[in-house]
Amino acid sequence: VSGGGKTSLVKKVLYPALKKIHGGFGDQSGAFDKLSGDYNKITAVEFVDQNPIGKSSRSNPVTYVKAYDEVRALYSDLPMSRGRKYKPSHFSFNVEGGRCEVCEGEGEVRIEMQFMADIHLVCETCHGKRFRAEILDVEYKGKNIADILDLTVEEAIEFFSNPIKASGHDNKIAAKLKPLADVGLGYIKLGQSSSTLSGGEAQRVKLASFL
Repeated sequence: VSGGGKTSLVKKVLYPALKKIHGGFGDQSGAFDKLSGDYNKITAVEFVDQNPIGKSSRSNPVTYVKAYDEVRALYSDLPMSRGRKYKPSHFSFNVEGGRCEVCEGEGEVRIEMQFMADIHLVCETCHGKRFRAEILDVEYKGKNIADILDLTVEEAIEFFSNPIKASGHDNKIAAKLKPLADVGLGYIKLGQSSSTLSGGEAQRVKLASFL
């Protein structure tokens, strides 16, 4: 029943009590008589809430589950990248180097309106691709880094699981993305901003990262 105390029981009693058993630090647990059961068999406890997974608009599912590190390593390892001396950071939209500096890797520019909500427009320099044109020259199996970020989780798993011309990074990327599909998020895009995810979706991204 709504308001019956389900969340309070887990958040205020069960989670803090189990955390203390495992030597962790947490909030003070609510009053309870005893905790029984085979809780010694539990090796760790994590609290997966519905809070947003990233305050930055650049935070997205693929960065949260640490799969993007492998994608950047893969692209920097390609012959064209090596020839041009591109590092993994060149394929990041968080730091200077390969990102579009007009929108600073956002893919859009924000125009502040004095008395109205801010307006977001697609960046005219990179056309929403988030990277400089020369970075987009680098392709892996016919896709550049912007194309990868535009794939859904399911499409990306299939793309990186394809044994044709597979690299050592492919299996690692597919393995890190699989938990997202396992929790039912196969439809979200890799580069989708965390701010666009619902509370339940954010909760499942966190669950995937723990899995």
